[in-house]
Parts: sequence; C-alpha cells; structure tokens
Amino acid sequence: MYESLAPVANDLTHLKATLASPMSDSLVKRATAALDTTAGQLADATQRAGGDRERAELQTLYRGFVAARRIVAHLHELHTHGQNPR
Repeated sequence: MYESLAPVANDLTHLKATLASPMSDSLVKRATAALDTTAGQLADATQRAGGDRERAELQTLYRGFVAARRIVAHLHELHTHGQNPR
C-alpha cells in the first residue's frame, strides 16, 4: 500500500532541500502524486475493512496522507512565491 512513497521518500525526508531545488516543481508534483496514490489506496482498503477498529485506523491514516499532501503543496506554493517557510 505504501510502495508509491519509496521513490519520493528522500524528497519528503529532506523537504526543505526539495523545496529549494531548481527542480522543485517536478519533485513536489511527484511527491504529492505519491501521497495522493497512497491516500487512494487507503480509501480503498477502508471500504474492504473487516471491522470498525480497522476501518477507523485506516480512516485516520487516510486523513493523515491527505493532510500531508496539502501541507507539501502549500509549502511549495509559499516557497515559489518567495515566502520561505521556516
């Protein structure tokens, strides 16, 4: 379920450097796509969950990945417009 994150793990781990990179547009696009893919897989898994506890845990993970995607995109937008986040 988390396979799509492996290729972008380094970019996310070193997000500050990723945002400062001349290739930040493509790196962030790739990272947000991987986060979207993972969130989608979690949503699918939630539908197949066997019990309430498993469903709740998957929903929490789903919301976390959606939030992570929004944060990465927002930080990129701030950085692109010269508002360097700390």
